[in-house]
Amino acid sequence: ISLAGYAVLTNTGSTKLSVVGASAPGFTKVEMHETLMDHGIAKMRAIEKLEIAAKGNVEFMPSGKHFMLIGPKSALRVGEMVTVNLKDSSGCVTLTQFKVGAPTAKPAEAIDHSTMNHSEMSHSMHH
Repeated sequence: ISLAGYAVLTNTGSTKLSVVGASAPGFTKVEMHETLMDHGIAKMRAIEKLEIAAKGNVEFMPSGKHFMLIGPKSALRVGEMVTVNLKDSSGCVTLTQFKVGAPTAKPAEAIDHSTMNHSEMSHSMHH
């Protein structure tokens, strides 16, 4: 079983940021994926490194980029908060919160929008 997570990732810093991994205590594995159209067929591929421009943002949304939260360790209820840790190329980890939303037409897409701010000066950064 896996869920899809959507968010807007914002880089408030003055230099380009590279997100290189994600994990979540409540899941076996977290991956970043994007959906690409190939001759009219939607194909998913893993994103190894996500570049976010200085002062820029990247939106994760249905039929685009999304987080795959794989193997929930417990049953999730609508309205519950899920923590996802994002790691950048310098080794900093940012904790983000996702709110579980009601399942949509596609059963995999059960996580609501969330917003995170990522900045080198942020209090939520841990080296």
